[in-house]
Amino acid sequence: MALCLLERSAPLAPIDHPARVLRWTFRREDESLICELALNTDDSAYELRVDPPLNPSGGAAELFTDAVKAFQRHVAIERMLVDEGWMLEGFESERIFRV
Repeated sequence: MALCLLERSAPLAPIDHPARVLRWTFRREDESLICELALNTDDSAYELRVDPPLNPSGGAAELFTDAVKAFQRHVAIERMLVDEGWMLEGFESERIFRV
């Protein structure tokens, strides 16, 4: 079996860079909270964002190099929210394109 390798002077940049964003919306009375999980802009880590932040002093985004750990952290946040009276109102998975 032969392999064909092409040489290029510079790597081609993608025209559009697809990324998947997972979004959970929680509601408690008239309050809403959104939790998003996606790869960061350079695809080097998973970013878990909570809006509005649970910590008013900042730090609403957490970075993880392991997807399982990012999901485990999301589950911990969800468990805490449910214990505090929040309900999951919706979930969506959206594909976005970035340059």
